[in-house]
Amino acid sequence: MEAGLNNLIKKIASELFIKYESGERRKIGRSVDNILNRLDEYFDDEMDEAIVFGSFSRDTILPRKYDMNSDIDILVQFNTTDFDKLKPESHRNQLKKFAETNYPNSSVVKDHPSVVLELNHIKFDLVPAIFDKGLIYDSIEIPDKNGNWMETAPDRFNKKLTAANTKHQSIVKPIIRLVKFWNASNSYPYYSYELEKEIVAMDFDNDNYERGFLFVVQQLPSIFFTWSDDARIKALKNNAYQVKEYLENGELEKARKYLKKIIPFDEI
Repeated sequence: MEAGLNNLIKKIASELFIKYESGERRKIGRSVDNILNRLDEYFDDEMDEAIVFGSFSRDTILPRKYDMNSDIDILVQFNTTDFDKLKPESHRNQLKKFAETNYPNSSVVKDHPSVVLELNHIKFDLVPAIFDKGLIYDSIEIPDKNGNWMETAPDRFNKKLTAANTKHQSIVKPIIRLVKFWNASNSYPYYSYELEKEIVAMDFDNDNYERGFLFVVQQLPSIFFTWSDDARIKALKNNAYQVKEYLENGELEKARKYLKKIIPFDEI
């Protein structure tokens, strides 16, 4: 019998991963290839490139059965110069027209900063972008909340996450998926990307799923939330505290009971 809940938490984190050989992964791959090909044909010389980024590229996306808001981010970089630099809204309109033309039977809506194309098995966020040649350095820009362009670095966070995951014995990505599952099960108190950034920035040195997960939960920010979200976060932290206490007292079944309040899996 395992001494704690480490193996169980590890197993659940694995269930929350869209495995490379899975049918879901293959369907997503086919849809991604189809969208990228159609973007290339539709925009031709107007588009420089289109790339997949976001949680799918980081392996922190959840299977849709565990998070109905799971989506694939596709950055669509348009060709532009300082003389013909359009506003983000113009490119969003172009992407909306592209999606409606190529996928007439699918849902297509604008949702800042992207255009969301929903296929049967998953959503795709088409994010317009431009290349900006600066005086000091070049950058990629995407829409900000005010309808202007802002700098982004799609690969920078991926590298930071990979470094943290490597440093901490490959438990950071699984722990992110576990916390994102709680988040999706509790009406999303945290924005998904912000949640990932918070966890990656944490200075924990645990090489154990159980200790790492409980540590991360206790370190999550708990201010500047609505009353209902605040109540959910307080309940999360209290349940994690109870799990830790019961584990320290050797009361495994009681610890499992409180873990299930955080991660509602039948196997717990």
